[in-house]
Amino acid sequence: MKEKDIAKLNTEDASDTVIAETPSKRQRRKNYYRIQKIQLFLAALFTASIIVIAPSLAWFSYQKEMAVSTKINSPATLEIKSGGHAGAEQDIINFELSDIDTESKSYPHYEESGTTYYYKDYVFCVKGKAISAYDLQIAHTTNIAFKYQVFRAIQDDTYGTIQYVSKDKSVTQMYRLARVKLDVSGNVVTQDSAVVYEDYSTPIDGRYINNANSDGRTLANSSLTARSYDTDTDTYQVFANPVYWLKRDIPVYTEEKTDDGFTHSYVLRISWVMKSNNDDVNDLDVVQNNKETDMIYITAAVH
Repeated sequence: MKEKDIAKLNTEDASDTVIAETPSKRQRRKNYYRIQKIQLFLAALFTASIIVIAPSLAWFSYQKEMAVSTKINSPATLEIKSGGHAGAEQDIINFELSDIDTESKSYPHYEESGTTYYYKDYVFCVKGKAISAYDLQIAHTTNIAFKYQVFRAIQDDTYGTIQYVSKDKSVTQMYRLARVKLDVSGNVVTQDSAVVYEDYSTPIDGRYINNANSDGRTLANSSLTARSYDTDTDTYQVFANPVYWLKRDIPVYTEEKTDDGFTHSYVLRISWVMKSNNDDVNDLDVVQNNKETDMIYITAAVH
């Protein structure tokens, strides 16, 4: 080989030696690639985490909104009490019906179709919150030939004529029959931001939904018997089959509501025809003191 060729070869070898990496450079390049791989892995991991976490965050956000909504839109509450001062109404356990003396003429009375009815009034109320309307129902058996009517009422110590006295005699409150006054357009009449009530001695226009008789004594037909008994009609006594009086969609006007909710007072009027000396004591339509027992249930419900 010529000297010139040898010199060229050496030159090429020298060039290769210059381009070749030293160990320190090779390590730095490996570190660089390793960092890129780590960054790529972290980016992929972050993307995957976003895909997984995003629905979870949306769910938690929705639950938070639901919690806020729950706080704002409180669930409806409804309860029945007996009479008493506003905000301190008595428990319904004080609603006593066992002390009616049907042979005493000391009770108030009224005339209807030529018949004299004596009666006794009992006060109860419906209290609630977050309610725009509710149903009122009275269920009772018919052993005693009582007539039941329901009136709206308000507390009124000045003009009230119906007295509520608690069982322990610690609470006395006067009521009168009245209802919310509405104008011709159906709007609530107010005066100085207070609801105006008008005297209204007509009972609420509820109706018996399972009454067997169009007139005369109220007895239950068989349409709702399955609520209390088997379908076998021989398993119950006719006067023990309850009748259901119902008034739907009693409105709760905005003007009646306070921060504590609303209170609707009612009077349950129990009337009877007094037994005369000529009445047959075995006549089931005659009301007398040695009478059977009846069960009465008052319920209020939001539907």
